[in-house]
Amino acid sequence: MYVPPNLTLRVFRLLVGISAFLFLFYVVGHYLTGWPFPTPFDLLRIASAVVLGGLLGLVFSRFWPLPAKPGLERIFRIFFLLLPALVFGYALQVFSGANQALSLILPLSAWLGSGLIVRLPEEGQNSPAKSAK
Repeated sequence: MYVPPNLTLRVFRLLVGISAFLFLFYVVGHYLTGWPFPTPFDLLRIASAVVLGGLLGLVFSRFWPLPAKPGLERIFRIFFLLLPALVFGYALQVFSGANQALSLILPLSAWLGSGLIVRLPEEGQNSPAKSAK
């Protein structure tokens, strides 16, 4: 399993980047489509959904790292990650009374956060050199 040496910095940069994009998205949406202007409490809700989703993705990737090669395992991994993330997102949206799409923001940040830890290609394979020892 490959864990980047500066994982904390990468997670922080990822979460700040997702939050900044969503803040900008809602501000531009206010001016273009007439959505209500995001209050500081709305921005706090968005940031909390991003942080919860990113941490959920990071914890999930510690238990099931991203496979080195594309395939069915990646698809199953996404489904097993997104189901609890959607439930947490819906619960956060209902309990906070938000009019933002927190139920979609949380799984998106969970999915992006789960790609930081990657399984190395030689893990899980029985090579002849290892089985001979």
